[in-house]
Amino acid sequence: MLSTRIRTRWGAFLCIVGLGAGASSAVAGEDDAFETKFEVFHDRNDVTTLAPIFELRKTIARHVALLLEGQVDAVTGASRQWGRSGSGQGDIDGSSGASARLDGVSGASANEEGEEEPEFRGGLRTGLTYSNAGRVLGFSLYGSKENDYRSFSPAINGAWDFAERNTTLSWAASWFFDVNEPQGSWADLGGGSKRVQSYTVGLTQTFTPLTLGGLTANWIRTTGYIGHPYNPVASIDSGLVGESLPERKDALAVSGQLIQGWLLGDKLGSANTEYRWYTDSWDLRSHTLTLRLSQHLTESTVLRLQGRYYTQTGALFAQTDRYLGPEKYRTADIRFHRFSSWLGGVKVSSEFPDEWPGFAPRRWNLSYDHLVRDTPGNPLLYQLYPTDAWYQQGTARVGLGWDL
Repeated sequence: MLSTRIRTRWGAFLCIVGLGAGASSAVAGEDDAFETKFEVFHDRNDVTTLAPIFELRKTIARHVALLLEGQVDAVTGASRQWGRSGSGQGDIDGSSGASARLDGVSGASANEEGEEEPEFRGGLRTGLTYSNAGRVLGFSLYGSKENDYRSFSPAINGAWDFAERNTTLSWAASWFFDVNEPQGSWADLGGGSKRVQSYTVGLTQTFTPLTLGGLTANWIRTTGYIGHPYNPVASIDSGLVGESLPERKDALAVSGQLIQGWLLGDKLGSANTEYRWYTDSWDLRSHTLTLRLSQHLTESTVLRLQGRYYTQTGALFAQTDRYLGPEKYRTADIRFHRFSSWLGGVKVSSEFPDEWPGFAPRRWNLSYDHLVRDTPGNPLLYQLYPTDAWYQQGTARVGLGWDL
């Protein structure tokens, strides 16, 4: 058996690299902190996103903690002209009108002069969590706003430890009330309200002090306006026509996870393996396999390597060529087409020296993830890069944390 000191450190380590259910929930009396992160995203469509993020966790009463999260996104490159120099593509119909100014990524269009402008989105989530003797109950409210889209979401979650705290039953529910309001010359395309309800149950079991496993099931129903007004579909008979999607989608995702730990001397490490299966009423199926390797290099420094493989079949009605025109459902959104992707990432986290003054940050972390997707350039699917290239994206993050 591990010593009490090792067991305590291992439990904390599992919280860092473990199942992740409820990882964003504040727990009263534990880890009161203020965390900041700055994220930079860039992809092969020449879209760049800059996002400052913060998270506050603070105990405000016995067994009750406050959680406050905020994020601002600034997106550039999303309003470039279709077929501009360097895109590797031309216009679908050769015109210089609206079809030449479509945004293939974020859904924006250029301004009246055709110039690129950054887009901004702000989001805020606040919540309360009650925790006592292995029982957790949390509530949260989330809202976000951008120029043509707004979202509001209440959520509730809970967990219960039993069987000598070796087994945890968790559950969560969230509801999203979204509204899409196309702007400018796209206003006549409609948009509308979308509703998403999500319900999750999970079971986590500690098998040994160094082995942890879990199962999770998630059911999601989406109704209303699910489409993308800025991505018209190419039709042989009618040129560009609006996307048309079913007004309801039911989805089920089931995942299993196993964490196996080890000790290198007195340094903890772990392998976290997860498999996720997804299916929905649009006949889209996907499989995800993720492996994360984590290792303490020192008492406070942790190295994490991550790899992920993802593949999906695509929706039943999704076509990669021009539509004939009379189809009831049609889409040019790459998310609903067949593809596979591979992701690799590295993260290093550590602590600053104890001698630093109290107002200085106590922790830091650096990470980078790179994704490759086997979708070549294709203007019909708004993949605006050369046809002999695959899609790629990279995300870099730097974070600082203060103890409260």
